[in-house]
Amino acid sequence: MHAKSDHEDAALQALCAELRARGHDATIITRPDGDPRHPLTVDALFAIDGAEWAVDHCLLSRPPKLIPALNAAEAALEDKLGALAREHGRLISVSYLPQTGERGTKWGEDYYNELIEMAKRAIETGEFVTSGDGFATAAALPTETPDVSLVAFTSMTMNPSIGSQIELGLRDPLLKKLDGQLRRAKDAGYRTALLLDQQPRPGSHTVWLAGPTTVASVANGIMREHRETNPKVLDQVWLRPALSASALEAPFVHLLIA
Repeated sequence: MHAKSDHEDAALQALCAELRARGHDATIITRPDGDPRHPLTVDALFAIDGAEWAVDHCLLSRPPKLIPALNAAEAALEDKLGALAREHGRLISVSYLPQTGERGTKWGEDYYNELIEMAKRAIETGEFVTSGDGFATAAALPTETPDVSLVAFTSMTMNPSIGSQIELGLRDPLLKKLDGQLRRAKDAGYRTALLLDQQPRPGSHTVWLAGPTTVASVANGIMREHRETNPKVLDQVWLRPALSASALEAPFVHLLIA
């Protein structure tokens, strides 16, 4: 719990510092989400140039099934590929798309078995072996130190584009906020802002390669779709990027949508 709240505090403080660096009078008034007596459930109320803003924080997360899918892939591949590498004196490199499935089943069993067969063909032919999906590949290089390298395409969307990765992790949380705590704040008369965060907290994974323009495009698309059947909820969207700015520069938080 402390890791989550500390990470959230740091992000909100970074936004407050960025607003001040842009010449605004900005302070964090209170944290409603941690106060059961408060009628709102947003993460913070800011005072910005005399107006009160309701601000919610949201990780630019990868899908929740990603980590168990990666674990399942490693369990299915590492030992078998490792045995092949030692037997033939090879460095085996395999790329793949993580597979998911129903609880209690072996995720991607047939897919990973085919990857092992591809690795065997790479050993036999010395060639780079590819599959029809554009993700699964296998290579095997002679070496005196046999090893295995697993390279996962972590989009889990059958689409390697960064935008698709962002949308897969952002759509449901953003729509939930637009229909929940941010809408209640808007209905109560507050201006509203969302702080997207590429900096992962312990135990989380974010889409860290995406630039601000791509993030803004995806978020704007989800918001535009929501506005087709709902009133406008968000006034601003900000992004705390994965890479921090130099300490000599102003706090590094981007205004994406205003």
